[in-house]
Amino acid sequence: MNSDLTFITNEPGHTLKERFEVLIKDSRLFDCLVGYFYTSGFYSIYKSLKKTKKIRIL
Repeated sequence: MNSDLTFITNEPGHTLKERFEVLIKDSRLFDCLVGYFYTSGFYSIYKSLKKTKKIRIL
């Protein structure tokens, strides 16, 4: 797992989407609260979740 502590500024190369893609690509589980996560956000990162065994949107 990457332990990069770079700030997320939404400038190219430092977006929340890019950081999520790095962190979740090797995750076995992915749980997300629906109040903070929209389907458009899921669409943006779903390719990084291919190896995830269990995805729960709560």
